[in-house]
Amino acid sequence: MVIFYLLILFAALPIIAYLLSQKTNNKGLIFGATVIVLSFCLIIFTSKFAILGNLNKQTLTNKILDEVYLDSNIPKDYLINIEKSLNEDEIKTWMISLISKSIDLNKLNSAESFIVYSEKFFVSNEEKIIFYSLYTSLRDAKFPKFRNASLIIDKGSYFPCVLNTGLANLFILNGPDIPIAKIEFQNTNDIRLRNENSIIPGFDLASAYLNNESLEMEIEINCKNSFEVFSLKSLIILNENNAMSVYKINSNEWSKKSQ
Repeated sequence: MVIFYLLILFAALPIIAYLLSQKTNNKGLIFGATVIVLSFCLIIFTSKFAILGNLNKQTLTNKILDEVYLDSNIPKDYLINIEKSLNEDEIKTWMISLISKSIDLNKLNSAESFIVYSEKFFVSNEEKIIFYSLYTSLRDAKFPKFRNASLIIDKGSYFPCVLNTGLANLFILNGPDIPIAKIEFQNTNDIRLRNENSIIPGFDLASAYLNNESLEMEIEINCKNSFEVFSLKSLIILNENNAMSVYKINSNEWSKKSQ
């Protein structure tokens, strides 16, 4: 932008010299015409109504969309050029739109290109949630088998008392202390942990299956009549070829918590 202003100034020097000449006639007319021409150039190139700038953006956007329809990996120089012409909020809006469009069109190679490039723009916790949701949509499109991944507690499982309330958490073994699924339950005949029970989008059962992770399950129950509390910790080995697992709890897995 500085270079553009310098070029304008340089181009105006002969006109200024002409106006300063004592023999010049119609100085007012020439000065007025000069101001109009220079102002028009500024509007075309630099204002929010910059015609050529918008044309360049549209041309580049069309090139990117052509790559999307071919399901190509988007050339990095296209993305860099768009980044240079937009502010941060516009870039994020633009990326969200292109990622969503690519996924809707099932152009997953292009979507992955956008995902990889755009991660750096989503910085705050709220923005990261948006980014993880986009990543999850891409993953579910690539691996639809795991879209509804789940872990079910077998109806024949042993429970040491009549249940009042229960809480189940699933963790990646030796992983972060953040559950990939967490549910409260009151019916022992219907305990199912799903992707939507995750705290962070994408950090869920589907990712555990796809990465062939081992899980640690923690369950705590409050008894209805005795007010006793029981808990268990169990190791679960997932089968990456199956998006649903069933686990049966045995009587020796429970331990009574001290009050």
